[in-house]
Amino acid sequence: MVSVYATVDRDRGEIIKKFADQGIVLTSHGFERIVSHNLNLEEVIFAAKKKNVWLVADEFLREFIDEKNRELEREKAEITEVEKLPKKVQVERKKHIFAKEIDSELKIHEETDVTGKSTCEGLLENFMDYFNQKYDSLRGILKDRENLKAAVPIKMVRKYMGEDNIHIIAMVSSKRESKKGYRFLEVEDPTGELTVLVPGNNRQLNQMYDNILLDEVIGISGRLNRDLFIAGEIYQPDLPINNKTRSADEPIHIALLSDIHVGSYLFLEKEFNRFIDCLNLKGNNSEIFEKVKYILVAGDLVDGIGIYPNQEKELSIPDIYKQYDFLASLLEKVPDYIEIVLAMGNHDAVRNAEPQPRLDRDVGAPLYDLPNVHMVGNPVMVSTHGVKTLMYHGTSLDTMIGNLSSCTYSRPETTMIEYLKRRYLIPVYGNDYISPEKKDYLTIKEIPDIFHSGHIHTNGYANYKGVKVINSGTWQARTRYQEELGHLPTPGRVPIMNLQNHEVSVIHF
Repeated sequence: MVSVYATVDRDRGEIIKKFADQGIVLTSHGFERIVSHNLNLEEVIFAAKKKNVWLVADEFLREFIDEKNRELEREKAEITEVEKLPKKVQVERKKHIFAKEIDSELKIHEETDVTGKSTCEGLLENFMDYFNQKYDSLRGILKDRENLKAAVPIKMVRKYMGEDNIHIIAMVSSKRESKKGYRFLEVEDPTGELTVLVPGNNRQLNQMYDNILLDEVIGISGRLNRDLFIAGEIYQPDLPINNKTRSADEPIHIALLSDIHVGSYLFLEKEFNRFIDCLNLKGNNSEIFEKVKYILVAGDLVDGIGIYPNQEKELSIPDIYKQYDFLASLLEKVPDYIEIVLAMGNHDAVRNAEPQPRLDRDVGAPLYDLPNVHMVGNPVMVSTHGVKTLMYHGTSLDTMIGNLSSCTYSRPETTMIEYLKRRYLIPVYGNDYISPEKKDYLTIKEIPDIFHSGHIHTNGYANYKGVKVINSGTWQARTRYQEELGHLPTPGRVPIMNLQNHEVSVIHF
C-alpha cells in the first residue's frame, strides 16, 4: 500500500521540478494554493514568465486567480449601449494614523555595532586581549558595588592574612569537588591565581556555586587561611536594584520579531502576510497596530544555505540571493512610516563568529533599497524615542541552557535574565564561535530598557529589575530536528510593546 504522504511528496516534487525547469521557484504556500484551486500549471508558468516573475508565492497566485476570474466575468458580460448614469462621487475622509503622524526618533548606536570595525586576525594574542578586555570590563562594573570598591588584586591577598573581609574580583577558571564533598573554585586575575573554598554549611553560597559558569567574572568576599581563600559572599555583576528605565512621552509601539527563515518550506508565509495586513490596518487589533512605529528583527532573516546537514531538502528557495529578494518583496508592503531594523543571526549570510557585522550590500541589495529598512550587526543597541533596546540574536542560548539546570527551551526569558546577571552575552568560552576583537562588543556595559533575542523559536517575556526581557519566537513551523529534540516552538506570535508604559501585547497569527 502506498502512503498518502509519499504520494503528496511525489506530486510536490514533480510540480516543483516543472517550475524549476523554467527557472522559477515555487514556495510551499504557492504549491498548496495550486493544489487547492486545481490550477493549470502551464498557465501559471506562462503568466509568471510574462510578468518576469522568478518566485511564485501565495500572493502572486492570488492575483493570478483574481485575474482569471475577471476574464471569466468579462466573457459572460453582455455588451450594452445603455448610457450609464454618472455615479455620485463619495469623498472619504482620510483616517488619522497615530504612528504616521509621529516623527521618527530612531537611533542606531554605531559604537555597539562591529560592522566595518573588525580587526581580528585569529592570533593567540587576539584571544589573550579578548579575555583581558572581558575581565577589565566586568571588573569595572563590579567595582561600582559598594562592597567591592576596596577589592584588591590576588597577588595582594596575602598582605591581609587573618582579616575577615577581603574582597577580590576574579575570573573562574575551573570548578571541582573533593571526595569528601568540599567545593572549590579556581579563580584568576591578571596578577595571579587563587583557590576558593565554598563552605558546605552556607546554602546561599552553594546555590551560587551551582549557578557559576566557567570564564565568569565574579566578586568574592572572604578570608585567607594559609593558601585557601574561604568565601563569605559571592557577587555577580548583575543589574543594580535601583535601576531606572526610560519611557517615551507618547504611546508609540514597537513590534519585536526574529527568526523569519524566509526560504524554508516551513516559513509561515500566510501568517506573515496577515501580520503585514495588520500593519496596514486591514486586520484585527487596529488600535494597537496604528501605533506601531518600529519593527526590530533580531536575526535569522532567511533560512540560509548549508547551515546544517541536508538543509537543501527543506528549502523552497535554494538560492541565498533570492531568499533576501523574497524577504524584501514582503517588507516593501510594510507602510513606509514604519522603521524596520534588521539584525543578523547564525542563519544569515555573514560570518558565524560573534560579534557579527551586518549583511553585505551585494547580497541583500533589495533590502538596502527600501528607504525604511536599516541593516545592523549583532549585537547592537538601538534607541526608539529614547527607549534603548539591546538586540542580540542569542546563538549562545544553547550553551547557556546546556550548562544551567534552571534554564529550558520552553522559557527563554529565564536564560536571558542570566545574561543580565553576568552582564555578558557569551558567558562561556569554547562552545560558541567568537571573534576576539580589540574592542569589547559583548559586555552589557549600558543597561538597556528592553533586552530582545530570538534563536530558540520560543516566545517568552519577563521583567527583570525594570528591564523588559523579550524573546520574540519565530515564523518557521516545527522542524524535524526540533521534533527529534522534543522542542515545541511557538511560531507566529508577535510581542508589541508600548514605549510609554512598557506594556507588552502578544498578537497571535
